[in-house]
Amino acid sequence: MSTFKKLQLIADKFWNNKYFIFFNVLLSVVGLVLNQALLCMFLILAETVFLLLFCDDLLSIAFPLFAIFLTSTEYFKDYSVLAPYMWYAIAPFAAALIFQLIYYRKPFVKGRFLYPMIAVSAALLLGGVGTIKVEDYFLPFSLYYTLGLGVGMTAIYCISVSRLQNERSYDRGERLSAIIYAAGILAVLILLVFYLHNFAKFLSKGSVLFYKPRNYLCTVIFLAMPQCCRYIKKNNLHLLVMAAMFGALFMSGSRSGLLIGAIVLVICAAYVYATNKESRKLYNILILVVAVFTVIVAFKFAPDVYDYLYSYRADEFDGKFISSNETRVKYIQLGLQDFKEHPLFGIGLGNLAHIKVFKAFFTGCIVFYHNCVIQVIGSMGLVGIAAYLWQVSNRVKLMWQTRKSDMFVFSLSYVGMLLMSLVNPGIFCPFPNAAAITLIFAVMEQEQKKLN
Repeated sequence: MSTFKKLQLIADKFWNNKYFIFFNVLLSVVGLVLNQALLCMFLILAETVFLLLFCDDLLSIAFPLFAIFLTSTEYFKDYSVLAPYMWYAIAPFAAALIFQLIYYRKPFVKGRFLYPMIAVSAALLLGGVGTIKVEDYFLPFSLYYTLGLGVGMTAIYCISVSRLQNERSYDRGERLSAIIYAAGILAVLILLVFYLHNFAKFLSKGSVLFYKPRNYLCTVIFLAMPQCCRYIKKNNLHLLVMAAMFGALFMSGSRSGLLIGAIVLVICAAYVYATNKESRKLYNILILVVAVFTVIVAFKFAPDVYDYLYSYRADEFDGKFISSNETRVKYIQLGLQDFKEHPLFGIGLGNLAHIKVFKAFFTGCIVFYHNCVIQVIGSMGLVGIAAYLWQVSNRVKLMWQTRKSDMFVFSLSYVGMLLMSLVNPGIFCPFPNAAAITLIFAVMEQEQKKLN
């Protein structure tokens, strides 16, 4: 047997080992605890390159990439510190990916979402035509979003659908569920490490600490929380994991995380209650306990725990949990005005016309309206509205078709992502958010064929 074949066997056994995901979670957490996040990211990258070279299953790199993106939140305050190391990561990954796509190539398969995704790609590229400045349109971070969210996601979808045609020794829906579930657990652990590193400050302050990547971690948890439902069916102890995820949303300091998290939690709880009839006596008791606990926390502890909101950017919050002075309200007004003035193509996703309003702007980020509906209306106009309605309607149709199977938990993950996207960038972040949703629907599409 050749060395290459031996390495393929090793890669396959490694990917299909029951400790594969645990290994990556542990590596990320240890790296963060020891303040060695960069080293940890490169170790996981090396693992990803190895899998690309010697494993024909592209799903194998999904969790390592999740782990890299989540671990990178250590540098959320200033990603520019990673700039000197970027090519050391991009070059080997790109080379290995090209090798993977050529050596393990599969025949092209036209999936059900191909044309809607092409339409979205066109809307993103046409956004701002005749309005956006040329230099804004071709800025690297502008192209990252316009190309990444359109052409990039279409490419990921086509590759995924083509690779999902052959059967594996495992259930793809269950494996993808495990990957997303573990990503949510890793997000919880990352927040826990942050509090451990700042425990003295937490004790002295007596309230939630300001954690800059809070909304990003919350978005990942919204993807993951519905996956708990699949595991709760097997063992009710996974209810504790769902509770831990909501606890992380609470302690993240994200208001959208807390409010939308409560909605997602209720949706997930209703799904679990409806599908696990044999455990309803237990659930009835838990509902009563949780209701009492929620009332106590909401009225007695939450105001004190979130006290920092009344001092952080006090001019904007005006001493309120949600204030009409917030820039998010201005974003909605701006988006509607942009659509009114440029109804056909909008002003373009990379347009920096409102940079003064978008106070949180930093290199590598576009001017988000912080609302996916307004983002489409203001950035892409009527063309974008038509394209995204086509895509969403097709996705909703598939979600309805899977309502009686375990695959429906992925639909709940999509709902959680959309809810978060009403107040944050959400689905307009190419990696890992949009990529995860693209992969989810590619797997749902393939698994649905087996149900027919």
